[in-house]
Amino acid sequence: MRVFIAIELESSIKEKIARIQSRLRVIQDKIKWVESSSVHLTLKFLGEIEEEKLEKVHQITRELGERVSPFKIEVKGMGVFPGFSSPRVIWIGARDTSGELEKLAAWLEEALAREGFVREKRKWKAHLTLGRVKFLKERERLRELIQKEMETDAGKMEVKDITIMRSQLTPKGAIYTSLGKIYLKGDR
Repeated sequence: MRVFIAIELESSIKEKIARIQSRLRVIQDKIKWVESSSVHLTLKFLGEIEEEKLEKVHQITRELGERVSPFKIEVKGMGVFPGFSSPRVIWIGARDTSGELEKLAAWLEEALAREGFVREKRKWKAHLTLGRVKFLKERERLRELIQKEMETDAGKMEVKDITIMRSQLTPKGAIYTSLGKIYLKGDR
């Protein structure tokens, strides 16, 4: 099964993301927009894993939940990967001032790598995917629209848990199913 570990968003943030996406949808090129109800912050993408490895993933994330206290994030700032010369992913940023978000992702990466899961080649960047560019003629217009949204604040929330998710790919897009929620407790 195809699995990843993520932070799910509060509905108020998803609603603001839907409004941002609607302002960007004026571009008529081929962009596969992520349903706002499905937008999430991926901490670690594991890809296809065997069902027997799932218990190890649960164990590692439970251990993490014991170490990390709840923290606040803000969803703000937009961009594209890899860049405006050849955009493939349209994203909105996520950040926290405590540094817990970065620690959480780094700890997951290390702990899962020790168990044989593939290490990510690129540096992790906290972001939420809004759309995937399939074909783009209006590159400059996309840049202008995103620059207008750069300071748009989609909201703040307290991260109290992380979710192990299953992703099933369909012609209409991915279907996400929760395989378990891990609550953050921390030792503070």
